[in-house]
Amino acid sequence: MSEENVELHRQANDAFNTRDIEAYIAFCDPEIELHSAVTGPGPAIYHRHEGVRKWHADITEAFGGDLRAEPEAYFDVGDHTISFHTLQGRGLQSGADVATPAAHLCRWRGGRIVYFQGYLQREDAFRDLGVSPDARRPIAP
Repeated sequence: MSEENVELHRQANDAFNTRDIEAYIAFCDPEIELHSAVTGPGPAIYHRHEGVRKWHADITEAFGGDLRAEPEAYFDVGDHTISFHTLQGRGLQSGADVATPAAHLCRWRGGRIVYFQGYLQREDAFRDLGVSPDARRPIAP
């Protein structure tokens, strides 16, 4: 099942990059808990599908339609997947270009994301799961 989760993570990332929130929500469990590293001041937590829609609106308010997660590698961690990517975009208010390394951790159940955590420090995703550096096997995007 975990190889399937990596493929689902790829597809969810593609849906995010097209800015089609309903396509993204199709990958989310109705009870999803989503922790964003790029909205609000400080970390923001969103719940359920309506929370995912709010997250998308908050991202759009900050970056317009220009924010993308360009994948670099995926990692299969049992019922979790991690993606390393570069967030690329432009601040809507500032006009400043954004290009920062980041990570997304997803916990899967029944082919749906039940927990999502965004990180601006990639190593934090592995630390939170207790995965040692020698246990990591990157999978090409």
